[in-house]
Amino acid sequence: MTFAEILASPEGKTLEFKRDTSALKQIMRNDRLEIQNPGILPFGMSIESFKAGASMVRNRTIAKVLRHLSLMEEWGSGYHRIMTACTEDGYSLPEWEEIGPVLRVTFAPHPQTSALPVYPEKGDVPINVPVNVPVNVPVNERQQWFLDQLRQVAHCGPADIAAKWGVVLKTAKRDIADLRKKNLIVFVGPPRTGSYKLK
Repeated sequence: MTFAEILASPEGKTLEFKRDTSALKQIMRNDRLEIQNPGILPFGMSIESFKAGASMVRNRTIAKVLRHLSLMEEWGSGYHRIMTACTEDGYSLPEWEEIGPVLRVTFAPHPQTSALPVYPEKGDVPINVPVNVPVNVPVNERQQWFLDQLRQVAHCGPADIAAKWGVVLKTAKRDIADLRKKNLIVFVGPPRTGSYKLK
């Protein structure tokens, strides 16, 4: 499928178009690339065996066609080719996770790129970034939304992020933990009834 055909396709389970690119500069410099595939690893296969080069064909017909078209070089070689390419080009090694019914690989930005300032010029700050977020502190789109919510409502937590952005609770908690680490928010009150506040 060509890029033009992808753009002409309707959104669905495997294709989603973003509404705006206001924070594109920040995403390219500070965020990460996550690629996920619906479906768990084949029965009896683990992340460890996958990394070791084990290969189990899920659909033999598709595998045969791809091999016949020379689109697949060798079974079980993809992981090692990806890791080699990242190492040779100076990227951090990607993180592989099996999350519920999904297999996800996360690529961090290149160290030289992520070291660049988030907003090199004052006018580059997207208008949807809360005004009290320092311009030199990188936050992702979900975190921006969460900070904005804290300015408007009394209570907002991980469940709200998960519901709004369609992510698992673990991801939402990781977003909040990162904001606390960056000293942008603080948790006030007892664990069960307390709430997050802007610093």
